[in-house]
Amino acid sequence: MKVPALAVMVAAALFLLPADARQDVKVFFNSHAPLDDEIMKCFSMAVGRAKEKGEGTIDVAIFSFTSRRLADTLLRIGRDFPDVKIRILANLSMHESEYSAVPYMDGVASGEKERYRELAERRGAYIEDEEKRKTAVEKAYKKMVSQFRGRPIPNIEVRYHYYPGWSWKDEEGGPAYDHFHQKSHIWHHKAVIINRDLLASGSYNWSSSAEIKNLENLMVFTGPEDRHIVNDFLAEFEAMWNNPELCKSGKECRRLRDERYKEILEDRKAKEGREAKKTKRR
Repeated sequence: MKVPALAVMVAAALFLLPADARQDVKVFFNSHAPLDDEIMKCFSMAVGRAKEKGEGTIDVAIFSFTSRRLADTLLRIGRDFPDVKIRILANLSMHESEYSAVPYMDGVASGEKERYRELAERRGAYIEDEEKRKTAVEKAYKKMVSQFRGRPIPNIEVRYHYYPGWSWKDEEGGPAYDHFHQKSHIWHHKAVIINRDLLASGSYNWSSSAEIKNLENLMVFTGPEDRHIVNDFLAEFEAMWNNPELCKSGKECRRLRDERYKEILEDRKAKEGREAKKTKRR
């Protein structure tokens, strides 16, 4: 693949930096190699730290997370290395998207086989052929049971950046998630912080589109010169994670969504009633 001009420019800029700085900041492009490989290398550092010191951390701040490869890797790390604490903070859209890997991680980490079944049904919901759908659902369910055996993974915690992001959608014939809601303030970060001292961030979302369709970048900061950058990202993460008004669990989001749906439907019914009265008067 031909190297894009941006890659050449960044490489040239890094070449002009002092040698010690170039060793501590690495830039990767998916025009050269898959970026999820680099993300997984970062995960392995948390595992190494846990083996060595009995603790490791993986903090993910993400907008779009649909990669099953990365999700399954995190689930296996959580399952096999209980000393690695994993926190996922995603945008609310990931709670609603049928392609999202975030509810999948949350459901598997719960250890509830009923959730496994719900996740399998969700995964197969868009297969039109009924027999193929049933086969796919059963296969997905059995795979989850085989891998995770209905055991909770308490060292994995999932939360969402919350906002009242549901509106009436004519095309849906009812209330639905509104990506462009005026109060969205979308959580648009794409970053992972490992052991509170390594940061990987860039344009790269954890999705197949980002990996296959787009030209993306990932920067990895590891050195003492980058400590302030890692600290700033970690502070942003912690501020959101610890704000109960802006950060909520999947269960809380579902409850609030249902309450909001009820309000929207009631408002819609009242509006239709007012319009019917106006028409009658005419």
